[in-house]
Amino acid sequence: MTSWAKHGLWLLADRLLRAQAQAGTRQGTPLRRLAQALGLVLGLLLMTAQAEVLDRTIAVVNHHLVTWSDLDEQMRFEALENGRALKDLGEAERRTAFDHLVQYRILRDQMQGTLPPTSQEVDSQIAEVRAGWQMEKDDAKWAATLQSYALTAAELHELVANQVEILKFMDFRVRPLVRVSRAEVEEYYADTLAPEVIAKGQTPEPVEQVAAKIRELLVEQKVNREMEKWLENLRTQSSVQLLWDGVR
Repeated sequence: MTSWAKHGLWLLADRLLRAQAQAGTRQGTPLRRLAQALGLVLGLLLMTAQAEVLDRTIAVVNHHLVTWSDLDEQMRFEALENGRALKDLGEAERRTAFDHLVQYRILRDQMQGTLPPTSQEVDSQIAEVRAGWQMEKDDAKWAATLQSYALTAAELHELVANQVEILKFMDFRVRPLVRVSRAEVEEYYADTLAPEVIAKGQTPEPVEQVAAKIRELLVEQKVNREMEKWLENLRTQSSVQLLWDGVR
């Protein structure tokens, strides 16, 4: 409901209540019944106003709203993922969670639902979170842990599904562009891997035997760097309006 519509209802209710007071308080009069109905509307408007204060919009990203409750939920989710106590969260964690929300809003405009996560992918990621808490087989303790972070199982599933979908999309966009040459593999072997092994008093394996692992490592490093550059480029092209000093 728009602010002018709410204001109009407030004025109408106020006038009816004043007219009722002037006309008397007979129980069955139409005016009294209408005034009682408008009184309920006033109560609902008060509740709505309180909700708007509690769940304020803190940013607008490409016309997508980011609210305080979005940020609060994201902070609790990331704390659960990282095994952090809620009481230990501070400005750095708030900024990280907010940056993730901004990225998600920007990427949603790019995704258009192309790579939805499977149930198996989501369940696997949730299992990893549970394993981090060493609660893989203790459903009661896990339920209590979720409750302590003010998250339901359904809310956790939705948050993880969103995370998996976005990571899949980023990987889909960036990984095909990454290449690692034979020269890069040999350079990493000679400059990094072999010296580290020798420093431990061991003999390094021949480069041919470890080339596949080195290539996989270098691919992941390049993918991460390319993702960061791509995200930074998308953000510079996006409109991010900050409405709360706590995320500036």
